[in-house]
This record gives sequence, structure tokens and C-alpha cells, in this order.
Amino acid sequence: MEIIDAQIHEPKPPIPLGANYGKDVELLVNTEIAREAMDSVGVDAALVFARQEYIDSCVGRYPNRFGGVVVFDHMASDLEEQIANYRKKPGNLAGRNLVGNAATAELRPEFGEGKFDRYWEYAAKYDLPLFFSTHGWSHVMEPVAQKYPNLTMIIDHLGVSQSPVSPPREDKWDRLPGILGLAKYPNVHVKFSGVPLMSESGKFPYEDTWPFLHKIVEAFTPDRLLWGTDFTRMRWIPQTSSELRPFKEWKYYSDCVNYLRDTNELSESDKEKLFGKTVRRVLRWPKPAAP
Repeated sequence: MEIIDAQIHEPKPPIPLGANYGKDVELLVNTEIAREAMDSVGVDAALVFARQEYIDSCVGRYPNRFGGVVVFDHMASDLEEQIANYRKKPGNLAGRNLVGNAATAELRPEFGEGKFDRYWEYAAKYDLPLFFSTHGWSHVMEPVAQKYPNLTMIIDHLGVSQSPVSPPREDKWDRLPGILGLAKYPNVHVKFSGVPLMSESGKFPYEDTWPFLHKIVEAFTPDRLLWGTDFTRMRWIPQTSSELRPFKEWKYYSDCVNYLRDTNELSESDKEKLFGKTVRRVLRWPKPAAP
């Protein structure tokens, strides 16, 4: 079974390298940290949500194992040209729209001001899949799904607000109805990520999350679910994006893989879709030929 992580960010060593090593060494080290982490838990490939130069480093060194997703500047004067040409470069697969503010879990004012509209229009026009970081505001994406039925939309992190980075919520699943309401739109998909953070017990294998996860699985089916980890975030102190918890408090990369790989809650065929088949199809990301 192929396992593709639909979200990782750029990992860095806990002790910074320092400026003496230069940018090329930094990119090489951070690329190899990601590759080694994936190897250690049996992940075959990953989508990198990061700066373009890091994506280029990963794809350039391991073209069969990495693909890239970037956040476009929605106000750029050449936005249409950027989006029209993005997928022409090997490894460039999708864009991301930061609809919600991760630090506050509030909707960004640009949404109501219409400043993202051209972003969606061009992505639909040039068939560029878009990931939407909503942080609990999934329900506001309904008019977008209606207006752009040909736009491939993937809602991040189960469509709910997750801490870290967002503030803790008394009810972690209170925004679940918002994502379930989008299931009727066939162009909307969900990134099945951040599950360890949604467990009240916090204990592997996070069995208390399944009553909620099953609602998402039943609404969207595994044909519209893309599993991911965002594994670097599993180490952060809540409401920060860089400060690490003590090592013993981490939720490990292996936890994010094995809660799903080893569960009896889903069939093997469903797991195959969540782990790899769906992301390949939705992003039109061909599987490399066997050596």
C-alpha cells in the first residue's frame, strides 16, 4: 500500500545551523530531515507546504517522493500568469488559500472584502487544485464551491479548528457541521490531518476521535479524503508556531501514521484510498514507474 503524506512543512534541526553554513547547506539539511523522517515511518511520498526554494530542493533531490504546494500572493499583479504556469514545472501541484487566521482561528477580512475572488477564478480557469486553510470556517466556502464547480477544493485539517496553532476550544468538534455541509459539492475534498490533536485523551491510538471521523468518512467517502500529518506541528506548544514541547510530550510522526494504518475502523481498500490513491487522482500526480 502506497502511503502519501498530504501535508508536511519544512522541518529544521532543533539547534539552528547558523549563517556560516549558507543557504544551500540549510536547504540540503532540511530536505534530508524530511526524507529521513518519512523513511523512518514508511511514508513513500509527501506534499510539501513551504517556500518555493525548499520545494525545489526536495523535488530536485527526490523527484519521485515530493510534490509542492505554495501560497500565492493573492494581490500580485501577475497572479494569473503565475497560476497559469505553476504546474508546468515538475513537482508543482497545487496552491493554498489562507482563508482563516491560524493564530486566532478567525476569518481573514480579505475573504469578506472579495480580495480572494481572483485567486479562485484563476485557479478554476487553469485547473489548479487549491487547499483551503479555514481553521473552522469551512461553512463560508459553500458559495465558492457553488460558483466554481470545476475548482478542485481541498479543505485542510478536517475542516475544524485545531490547537496548536489555533487557540484551544472547549469543544474541539464544534465546527464539524460546517465541513459536513460541504459534502454535497462533488468538487470539495477534505484533508484528513491533525487527528492526534483532536483526541480528548491524547493517547494513541486516539480511539475517541472515531465517532467524529466516521461522520466525515460517511459524508465524503474515502474517494474525497486525503490523509496527511502536518507532523512538525505535533511538537509545538499550543498557540505557537515554533516553540517545541518537551520531547516526552510530542505526538510522533509514527503516531500520525499508525493510528490509521493499524486501525480496524476502516477497510484495507478504504485505507488505500486515504493513504495514496485519492491524492494521486485529485492532484493528477502520476505514480512513478517501478524501477
